[in-house]
Amino acid sequence: MPEAQLPPGFEKLRPADLNLLSTLGGFNEWLRAVLCTLARRGVAFRQDDPERASQLLQVLSPFPYYKAGQFLFDLLEWEDFMLDGPEPPIVPTVLDAASLGRLAQWLDELRSAIDSSLDFEAMPRWQVEPGEAGPNLGVGSKELPPLEPGFYLYQDVVLGVVDSALVLIAAGEAGETKPPGDSG
Repeated sequence: MPEAQLPPGFEKLRPADLNLLSTLGGFNEWLRAVLCTLARRGVAFRQDDPERASQLLQVLSPFPYYKAGQFLFDLLEWEDFMLDGPEPPIVPTVLDAASLGRLAQWLDELRSAIDSSLDFEAMPRWQVEPGEAGPNLGVGSKELPPLEPGFYLYQDVVLGVVDSALVLIAAGEAGETKPPGDSG
């Protein structure tokens, strides 16, 4: 963050402070691009299949993690954050096969850490070999519609997450990704 961009009264900031602020600003830009990518995927999902999208949201809406996500989304004012400024670039690797696989493994480890009776090794999950991005799955390759500001932006983010996961599940069912222990 160059000193010229600092508002008056912040002249006491040191180079290390400015480096930290620049790093945090870069993370903000990435987070905004991720959220906007997911929301745009959700808009595409909703436009392609509105009844199915509505039914999925109806089923998900009573789940505690859906409600917690809505609470945090509103509390952190992420809608304003996402819509502030020009539309960021699409991040095609958001929730791709590799990241969804790592996320699923992390969630399985968390479940196993909380409940020691769960057999971590027996938990089903899709496997992507280390260092592989996994199949493209098309999540980043299609044209995505622009964001639609409004009350339903959280739902669009949720639909974007759901769409990303469904694409991976469909690829797994088609044999494009491997269940654990499957060598071929």
